[in-house]
Amino acid sequence: MNWIQNILVGFLFFGALFLVGYFTIVSESGPFARPGKRMVFYFDHADGIKEGSRVTVLGVPSGSVTGVDLVTVDSRGDVVEPDAPNRVRQIVAVTIELKKQVVFYENYRIAIKNESLLSGKVVSVDPGSSAAGEGEKPQQIPVFSVDSAVLSSTGQSALEYRLTSTQDGKYVDLRGESSGDPIAGFSELIAENRSDLRRTVQNVAEITDKINRGDGTIGKLINDQELHNNATTLVTEAQVVVREVRESLEDTREQAPVTSFVRAALTAF
Repeated sequence: MNWIQNILVGFLFFGALFLVGYFTIVSESGPFARPGKRMVFYFDHADGIKEGSRVTVLGVPSGSVTGVDLVTVDSRGDVVEPDAPNRVRQIVAVTIELKKQVVFYENYRIAIKNESLLSGKVVSVDPGSSAAGEGEKPQQIPVFSVDSAVLSSTGQSALEYRLTSTQDGKYVDLRGESSGDPIAGFSELIAENRSDLRRTVQNVAEITDKINRGDGTIGKLINDQELHNNATTLVTEAQVVVREVRESLEDTREQAPVTSFVRAALTAF
């Protein structure tokens, strides 16, 4: 029997090893995962996005960030050479790899968000839809995407491939926005209202001092023993009145069936 048990243990061990190898190497999350489509999004600020950050489409994990670069744009927002005379400013080009096919419409929305207060950043993609709200029906837009296998054969990054593409005017550049860092936003709010916060703290301290000295209604209620006794007496009397009213209502409810019976009997005669 021992050799049978050893064989079973061996099968279980190698089976578990095979499953671990499959989910870490062959599956989509492993290094030998099936290559997806690479796209380029443009943002005014990277806001903490880095290589490896997750990409979600309508909340569904669908890819990851493969590159973050600075690019130079002109007054129209088109990417130009860094030394171009018509350059205006720099923006951030974020290259992502999507494992799923996504169709974009004119009402798309791309944003850098926090999954939670302390978690890392994600690129949240809402591709939009053709459902018409108010006005014209949103149309599907052509967007740039290239297979990772093509980039491997050319030795270019997705951004370089996009900028050297002969069909540059055919595609719509996808632009995103940043939702901001909540912690940084809170710190900025405190910095902007520092004087108001200091005044508020001073007012609270003054109110506390007045209460401790017995000034004002609240201070007298807390520090004046006579007022405290009167308030206690008032509460006690109110409890007695409520108890008496409750007992009167219960007596009335108990006498109601008898009164109804007597009234019905007199009416019958």
